[in-house]
Amino acid sequence: MLKGRIRTLAVTGSTTVAAALIALSATAASAATTTASAPAHVTAPTVAAASGCVTETFTTADQNTDLQCVRDEQVLLNNLRSIGFAGLQQLTIDGQYGSHTTSDVVSFQKDIPITADGRTGPQTWWNLCHYNSVWGFTGVYWHDAGCNTEPSTPPA
Repeated sequence: MLKGRIRTLAVTGSTTVAAALIALSATAASAATTTASAPAHVTAPTVAAASGCVTETFTTADQNTDLQCVRDEQVLLNNLRSIGFAGLQQLTIDGQYGSHTTSDVVSFQKDIPITADGRTGPQTWWNLCHYNSVWGFTGVYWHDAGCNTEPSTPPA
């Protein structure tokens, strides 16, 4: 009796999956033929030169804020700490540009080396993105920061 039910479920399941695949391919074919006639108000997406956090500058003036960009930066700094960048401490991912984040930014800037002023501007963002990418840290925070839109050469 149990074998009969399992066989029935297997056949029903296979039939359901096959029906779903047929419906999906019909929908895809329909979509492929209708995309050419998109409404006039729909425009093709454009890729910006840079977007996200990489276009911003953060300093201790942002200490009492809770910004996603500062969280992204804190994760990127922690990533580099995990592979041995000198002077970096484990940061709490809190979105506040406090003394620990500033200290890590200065240590990172000295290690690169670029001007060690504790400000996360275009050069610091570029290097954070670059070194995270080199070491394979290209996850959600890297993308959220806009690292995937950074130019291949550092800003002047």
